[in-house]
Amino acid sequence: MEHTERIKTSLKREYLLYSNATAYYKKALGEFEEKYQLATKTFLKRFESGEMGDDSDYFDWYAFARLLDQWRKTQSAIRSAIQ
Repeated sequence: MEHTERIKTSLKREYLLYSNATAYYKKALGEFEEKYQLATKTFLKRFESGEMGDDSDYFDWYAFARLLDQWRKTQSAIRSAIQ
């Protein structure tokens, strides 16, 4: 039983880390959306179809959007494990 509590405590710490990371990426995406007056979902479609060009901001925006998606998926799995 003690191991189970230690694992849950560790997962709760990880969940907090993932919460901070998702907040960071959401803020970064918001800044890109404001700067370019474009929703991330629309940007991703255009970027993936080659319509956006090669600006380094676009590559950062793309990476942050993909990272946020991955962080959210892992965070969801952790949430399920600690409930």
